[in-house]
Amino acid sequence: MTHPTADPVVSAVPYQVLEVGGRAPASLTDFAGTVTVRLRGRTGEHVVCGQGTADTDAAVLQEKGSDGVGKDVRRWSVVADGTGFVARSS
Repeated sequence: MTHPTADPVVSAVPYQVLEVGGRAPASLTDFAGTVTVRLRGRTGEHVVCGQGTADTDAAVLQEKGSDGVGKDVRRWSVVADGTGFVARSS
């Protein structure tokens, strides 16, 4: 069985969050549960699907395969940046 390769991203570099669940995010709780997030950064636009948790300071999104529930791909930390939200992979 093969798994699709994840798009290349630059670790620890901020990616602007454009959408979560098809709309602009309003709070960190928008990243909780199974979510699809569209990001823009140095390597272009990316769609990240995965499982998220949120508290008052940050959200953590465990990127999964393209269906949002498959194999773990990478972890993203999401924080508010004053104009919206940014995500950094680790």
